[in-house]
Amino acid sequence: MSQNDALSPQPALLGFLMPGPKHAYELHQEFNRELGRVWRIGRSKLYAQLKQLAECGWLTVETQAQANRPPRKVYQLTPAGRGAFLNWLHQPTPHLRHIRLEFLARCYFFQRLDLPGFERLVASQKSLLQSRVASLRRAAARTDDDFGRLVLEFRQGQMQAVIHWLDRCLETS
Repeated sequence: MSQNDALSPQPALLGFLMPGPKHAYELHQEFNRELGRVWRIGRSKLYAQLKQLAECGWLTVETQAQANRPPRKVYQLTPAGRGAFLNWLHQPTPHLRHIRLEFLARCYFFQRLDLPGFERLVASQKSLLQSRVASLRRAAARTDDDFGRLVLEFRQGQMQAVIHWLDRCLETS
């Protein structure tokens, strides 16, 4: 998965292939139906992402003939793709602004695939955010700039709200 594009849909595409092979249109429909409230993907982007995943060796592609229709490509997860997905799944989301997409996608896959480790993920995410809140608090205490302090306090408040929401995630899992 691209290290530059922290919001890449590639991990989610791998996750949708965990139960078994699917063709691209089926993946597109499932992605938008299941994650559409938080993350959408267009067909052209989906095809480009699938091509990259296959080039990385995380997917295999099989072309299947169809009666009276063009052949379609069916994608299947490789062991390396499964490992990449599981590695991504268990990592906390590094940037607060990405929690709305990445962390919610992680929550979805833990629930959908009935995988262990969700509590550890939430604990890791909370720890990361608590560390950042403490750092922001120290920076706010050191600044003489009133506006700068407001900005730092705002960011602290955002992170504290997410920490509170993470406790709610545990209640519903």
